[in-house]
Amino acid sequence: MTAIKQIRIISLIILSGLILTGCYNSLLPIRIPSKKPKIPENSIKKDIPRYENGDLFAYYRFTKQKQEQLGLSAPENGYDSLMIRFWYSYPENLNQYAELVELKTDSKGKTSADYIKMLNFFNPTRLYEKINRHYDTIVSPKCGWTTLIDSIQQLGITTLPTQEFLPEYIEINKGERDYGNTFMTVCIEVSTKYEYRFFQYNNFEKYKNIDEVNRLYRFLLFFREQMGLRENDKGWYGEEITTGNTQ
Repeated sequence: MTAIKQIRIISLIILSGLILTGCYNSLLPIRIPSKKPKIPENSIKKDIPRYENGDLFAYYRFTKQKQEQLGLSAPENGYDSLMIRFWYSYPENLNQYAELVELKTDSKGKTSADYIKMLNFFNPTRLYEKINRHYDTIVSPKCGWTTLIDSIQQLGITTLPTQEFLPEYIEINKGERDYGNTFMTVCIEVSTKYEYRFFQYNNFEKYKNIDEVNRLYRFLLFFREQMGLRENDKGWYGEEITTGNTQ
């Protein structure tokens, strides 16, 4: 082999290495793992939706991926006394904006909330989200914790079923799931001392006549306004949501 050929081969190897390194956040799945989340085995009662074939919902997988990258605890292990995580996804393109509000009330009645704003890369070839940047802060409601917690209880937010299992949703879509859209998706995790629940809602405008969808969306408008977060699609209700008006 001539010296020129050797130089060309070495150059090609170096170039290939640089390309693969740069593709960490690309569509190439070489360096990005794709694995199903492992659900903790314990005595906590768990309500986690699955498809007909038994696979976990895709957004549950995304939630667990982000949870691991952020170094958060697993709510499937239970929490004393109440933890609610609101995961917001905006699937408009490969580089996606996302948010998390983690609301916690401990056994002594102390309530707090953490807010995390994220910029993610979505790898559709491996159903994987990589958090490229995130910003963390503490938030609190303008109306006070008592009013906010009362609103959650009165509207039954923690007991809502997954949208895909609502009879009206099934009827509208003739038994199919409506995943062909890029609208905001909200995933909610609820963890208590004895129970864990995961459910998700999407395409709120299309399903606004369904009671559960309407109830959750109105609460989220109120919740975001109280927490000082950016507004999300108020217009389709044709009215402003003011403090305390969650119904």
